[in-house]
Amino acid sequence: MPGPLHPPALAALLERRSVRPRRLVPPGPDATALDSIAAAGLRGIDHGALRPWRLLLVEDRELLATAFAAAERWLRPEADAQRLERAREKAQAGPVILALIARPVPDRPEVPEHEQWIAVGAAAQQMLLAADALGFAGSLLSGRKTEAPPLRAALGLDADERLVGFLTLGTPAEPTATKRPAPDPRRQWSSWP
Repeated sequence: MPGPLHPPALAALLERRSVRPRRLVPPGPDATALDSIAAAGLRGIDHGALRPWRLLLVEDRELLATAFAAAERWLRPEADAQRLERAREKAQAGPVILALIARPVPDRPEVPEHEQWIAVGAAAQQMLLAADALGFAGSLLSGRKTEAPPLRAALGLDADERLVGFLTLGTPAEPTATKRPAPDPRRQWSSWP
C-alpha cells in the first residue's frame, strides 16, 4: 500500500503476483508494449552486458500445441489422448506467449555461467514487472518439457541454447490482489560476521 514507507514503485513490487495463463484475457501487450517489456528485460543486472537471452514471440498457437503434445509424448511415452490434449490446450492459454531462451556466452571466465543465468532470471523478472507497470499481468512457466527435444526442435533452438520457459502475458480476468500474507523478509537475511 503506498505511503511514506511504501512509495508507489515499491508498493507495486511488494504486491506483484504471477497470474496463471488461464486467468489472462485479451488484450495482451501490443508490439509497442512488447518493445517496452523487452527493453525492461535489457535493464536487468547483467555482468559484462552479455545479454545471454533472447525471446521468441509465439504467433502460431496450433504449431506450439503440436510441439507441446510431442514434448508430452517424449516425456511420457504412455501418455493417453486426454493427457496429450491437455498438453495441447496449454498452448492456447493467455493472449501473448513469449519463449524465453538462454544462450550463455562460453569462454568468459570473468563472467561465469552462473552469473549469466542470474542475468536471465533478472531479465525475466524485469519483463514481468514491466508488464505489470503497463497494466498487464503474467507468469513464467517452465517444467520438464523445456528440455524435450521435440519442443526444442520446433522452436529452432541451437545446441548451446536452453529453453527457460514461457512468459505468458495478458489482462487479468479478475483483480490480482494478494490473497496470501507476504512472507517475513527477516527470515531471508542475517548479519555477518
